[in-house]
Amino acid sequence: MAWWIKKQNLSEEQRQYILSIKNNLSHVHWVRGAAGTGKTTVLAALTQELKLEYPNASFCYLTYTHALKDLAISAFKEENVEGVHFLTHTKFLKNNWPCDFVFLDEVQDISAEDLNTIKKLSTHLIIAGDCAQSIYEQSATESEIIKTVNPFQHVLMIIHRLTEFLAKIAFSILPNNHLLSGKPGNTLANTTARLIQFENQNQEFIWTAQEALSRARPDKPSCILLSHHKDISSLIQVIIQHFFSKNADELFSYQAGKSDRYDYRQVNAYLRDNNINIRYLENDFGDFNEMPSKPMVYLMTYHSSKGLDFEQVFIPQLNSNKDIVKSFVLEKNPDLDKRLLFVATTRSRCNLFMSYHTSIPHKLIQNLPNITQIKYQPNQDDEDEEFF
Repeated sequence: MAWWIKKQNLSEEQRQYILSIKNNLSHVHWVRGAAGTGKTTVLAALTQELKLEYPNASFCYLTYTHALKDLAISAFKEENVEGVHFLTHTKFLKNNWPCDFVFLDEVQDISAEDLNTIKKLSTHLIIAGDCAQSIYEQSATESEIIKTVNPFQHVLMIIHRLTEFLAKIAFSILPNNHLLSGKPGNTLANTTARLIQFENQNQEFIWTAQEALSRARPDKPSCILLSHHKDISSLIQVIIQHFFSKNADELFSYQAGKSDRYDYRQVNAYLRDNNINIRYLENDFGDFNEMPSKPMVYLMTYHSSKGLDFEQVFIPQLNSNKDIVKSFVLEKNPDLDKRLLFVATTRSRCNLFMSYHTSIPHKLIQNLPNITQIKYQPNQDDEDEEFF
């Protein structure tokens, strides 16, 4: 993963915005930009520089997910920067800590009320986020964010993560974003995007798991993204049945007090003990500790992938009858399914594999530009297809 960029590798645009913010700390600042422009990179680099300049001040770095929090902790340790508290924004609000410097990532995913509380607890507040990637019903709108904190805005234009090829695919899913107005900075020539049709769910899941494993490398994990927890549990059951001829039901139990959420600790332990480098990653389950030394594959929901990026991204189950978002939710938030799929597709730095097992794919991906569509043939020689 390339989440963290060392200080010497920051772009001139990123350096200029960091300097601009440091020279005017009396205001709230908002680092904006399309997917892949390095908003989190700027926020983290700014945190490190200010901590060195104000060593006695209190610092809190807030993320929306535990996965991003863990990555930030690792990056700061690598740079030998100490004295920064890393929390999810919900933990920060629960603690009700006043803090000298607060750095809030993914601001578009929290409510205006929570943002206002964070502002009151902060002497200096710097936020980062892109409203085109807002994926929660309670999220503050762009106008609400501006009204709540009245920030100076810094819009990043150079897209470092996505290639122009992948940006066009993501733009076709969610046209009202700023991807194509940015300047492509990722010039990888070997980017691929495939839309693959399978005969059934088992075939799709087995191929996805095997291909993701074969493409993973130490420190360059693959990622499989699914829209719902029930889809993740189905994929895990197929994987365990395929590799071990074992019914995985006994490995699943529900989280305490949550009848609709699985506790994945037993699943992750079983896969680890049996040398299958696939892990469920979300909230308190899973971590990136094995990634530097093993070719890992991470299973995540679209929501949990926010802010992360991977060389190889697989998005199965994009069937014509798939409800990425429940219909009653879409009535209140009509573009939410587009934004969620947009987030999922923009996690890829290099290769993107989308798949389905119905007669036609989901309506959001039926007319993607420049994508190779393939019908999987189970008996063909793997060498017949360039992506196998």
